[in-house]
Amino acid sequence: MILRHKLLAVALLSVVSLSAWAQQDVTVRIPELENNTEYLDLLRSDVRMRQQSDSLMSVIRDIRSDLARNAEERDSLAQLRTDSLSVVLADTESAIYNIRGQMMKLVDRINAIEQEHLLASMGNIRGVAEQASGSIFTNAYFRKSIDPDDYKALAAANVAESKAAEYARTYVANYDKIKQMYDKYVLARTEAEAEEIYAQMATLMDENNQLERNLEQTWMEIYDQKSYVYAYFFEKEERDDILDLTESMMMEAREEKLASIDNLASEPLADYRLQKHVILNYETYVAKLLNNTSAIDSLSNASRAVRQIDYRIPALDIERRSFVDYSAIEFTQRSPYNSQNPIPECIVYEYGTIYRILLGTFKYKQQVSIFRNASPLCIETLEDGRFSYYAGGFRSRTEAEKAVEVMKKKGFRNPQIVEWCDGIKTNLSEAGEVSYRLMISGGALTSEVREVIETMAVDCQLSRLAEDSFSVGMFASRAMADRVAQAITKSDSALTVEVEELRPEAEEEEE
Repeated sequence: MILRHKLLAVALLSVVSLSAWAQQDVTVRIPELENNTEYLDLLRSDVRMRQQSDSLMSVIRDIRSDLARNAEERDSLAQLRTDSLSVVLADTESAIYNIRGQMMKLVDRINAIEQEHLLASMGNIRGVAEQASGSIFTNAYFRKSIDPDDYKALAAANVAESKAAEYARTYVANYDKIKQMYDKYVLARTEAEAEEIYAQMATLMDENNQLERNLEQTWMEIYDQKSYVYAYFFEKEERDDILDLTESMMMEAREEKLASIDNLASEPLADYRLQKHVILNYETYVAKLLNNTSAIDSLSNASRAVRQIDYRIPALDIERRSFVDYSAIEFTQRSPYNSQNPIPECIVYEYGTIYRILLGTFKYKQQVSIFRNASPLCIETLEDGRFSYYAGGFRSRTEAEKAVEVMKKKGFRNPQIVEWCDGIKTNLSEAGEVSYRLMISGGALTSEVREVIETMAVDCQLSRLAEDSFSVGMFASRAMADRVAQAITKSDSALTVEVEELRPEAEEEEE
């Protein structure tokens, strides 16, 4: 409860204690409005609310990190902390939702003041008749003013806008679903429940990765083509004032993205949201010059819809949960196992890696006494009906190798190390000297890929073979090598990752 109150205080403080910033300096895009009191107050309020929103998002990230850490603990205290954090998370998200609603109204009013001033002072191209309906693309004067090939490319870019808009909408919708699922994921009590949710999240995350690539490519082509043609049109009409204004808008869009970089789940989404607003302003000014009032109203509505896209969303750091229970081997005066408390079945975890010590495989179940009061023990029923008995559960092979030495000293004749990696079993002792390594090619290693290797291949060495090729090894099991290879490919799909099996060369027989 103390933690809950502390976090609530932080969240509320970030919302209500920033009124002292009301008189801070703001950047006025249109010099003629620098004495407009309402306009300046709105700009200050917008800055203040953005800072409040960022502060709340920082709180939300901390809460989700705490929830993820608590998820790895399974005691009653961790559950109490989780319940408290979940309430705080809901309260904080409600607060940020309210702030963003207020921000939307502020931004709409700011844009209305700017547009009213600019359109009132712009005037039309001399001799152009008022166009009551249609778009700027059907205007004869505009069409004749630009190169036919440029017009054709511009028309194609305009058609492609619907694709970009759909990519952006779907990405945001998927993000919201992933966020809701993630909050349930960290609260899942069982591996089966968690894995079901993770599979759904993974599907949406893969879809969003593709949507992000599609959006980046599609929008970049649209933005480049439209900004080029409109700038050419304004230059031809000798409207340097509009060129200066739109250039200022482009600069501000870049600066706003950089200022928000810590709260961007997707840079392509931010580029689309910010640059699309600039393009709509371009088109509004074109419509004004062409005396097309109908297009101005339509573009104003489109601009409002684009501003509703919430691009300032933090990346979700989703780590797949492991439910593996590790335990060292203990020897007690009396075995904890008996007829009322039999040796349990071995748990095969769908995700995670665990090393156990194989004590022996038998045709029949054995008396507990032969295992010299070792614990914890577990039993695996094989397909042929035999029974394998295991002791302990270790995070690394190094820990398991130390346990083997202890078991030998305790009188076990042939203890062996068995690895389970994502449900795949490998007897490392029987595998002998066979090992595996990853061969990576196709480009440099990003920081994300290097982090994957450092985290998942702790005992392996990363070596650079050439400018764009690397090796990682050695892995004792194929399952572990495959797991790391899949993680690298997912982190950077441009890389080619192959698993190579290495066997010791047979020694030549002496003559």
